Amino acid sequence: MVGIGAGIAGITLTHLLHFVQHHAFGYALNGETVPFRVGVEEASGTRRFVVLLLCGLLAGGGWYLLKRFGRPLVSLKTSLGQPTQGLPFKETMCHVFLQIATVGMGSPLGRETAPREMSAALASLWIRRRGIGADDAKLLLACASGAGLAAVYNAPLAGTLFTLEVMLCLWNARAAAAALLTSAVAVAVARLGLGDEVQYHLAEAALDTPLLLWAVPAGAVFGVLAVWFKRSTERLPLWPRDSRRNVVAAVAAFGMIGVLAVFFPDILGNGKAGNQLAFGGLISGAGGLDLFAVKWLAVLLALAVGTYGGLITPSMMLGSMAAVTLASLWNVFLPAVPSDAAALLGAAAFLAVSMKMPVTALVFALEITRVSPAFWLPLTLCTASALWAARLAEREKAV
Repeated sequence: MVGIGAGIAGITLTHLLHFVQHHAFGYALNGETVPFRVGVEEASGTRRFVVLLLCGLLAGGGWYLLKRFGRPLVSLKTSLGQPTQGLPFKETMCHVFLQIATVGMGSPLGRETAPREMSAALASLWIRRRGIGADDAKLLLACASGAGLAAVYNAPLAGTLFTLEVMLCLWNARAAAAALLTSAVAVAVARLGLGDEVQYHLAEAALDTPLLLWAVPAGAVFGVLAVWFKRSTERLPLWPRDSRRNVVAAVAAFGMIGVLAVFFPDILGNGKAGNQLAFGGLISGAGGLDLFAVKWLAVLLALAVGTYGGLITPSMMLGSMAAVTLASLWNVFLPAVPSDAAALLGAAAFLAVSMKMPVTALVFALEITRVSPAFWLPLTLCTASALWAARLAEREKAV
């Protein structure tokens, strides 16, 4: 039941996200298949700005009202400490739909937290109805979270590993079997409504010696950048989410994001647009540097005013943009590295460090692109280097 619920959540929220995106930016209204990146690029700068202002009003006002008049929201991690209580269903559903609506309207945060929370909320109903004990309830909630991630990204193994590595922080046969079953069922159900979609296609996916040589020094750079990114988000939001000033601040912050989007439309949304550019070999090193800086700023603006959302795809976009930039510099002096393959390595390494999920990040990168398993070697080299550099950077801060 948990896997089925996660699959249904994935279908529902994905279709809702597309509906909001299409109507907010005025594209694919007759059922055409048009990527969000193309739709938002073709929308006028004025439309982008106005939509982002409205997004700020919805984000600030929506979460203010939810915090002021609803029961307290319970994070997924917190729910594991009180598994038989679970998540407040109505408030969580409102919270989920606010996340999807704001991401659809251009919020620069990720969409992946919403299906995880919806899946866990549905699992909470099942747990309470069946009177399931605390240990089993904790396992089911963690599995629901991972299955929700698996459903929207069509990545059952990554969902399984996310459950074990991030939610439960343990590895045993019982947990692994439960996580794999729920994620597999969730993906099977989601495919009935979404199809067997590959999230990203690499332009060439060439694996060669220069890429292996590039992976190690580049990984160290990604590790340090990811640590800095984590530090930059630690003290956000600036005010409690039930403060009235957040409503005005959210409109102002999203207005600034809207101004940035007039010139850099690909910063809008969870980061998939930027990843498509990088993985498709459609962006230069200079363009990657611009989007890296502006996306980082946009994420900070959204978090500063209390907007909720995930950081998985935004982290991947930051990593892929940094990788394109580093690859272009490398290619001036040394044997050329394919930018699309470099972007994949950068996305995985940055995600591994910023979200503290190295094993999940490696498998996630392979599943969402379906590149050759031979990429496991450069991915591992790059991620290991990133983790080493991140540890050094964090140690320096501690000293």
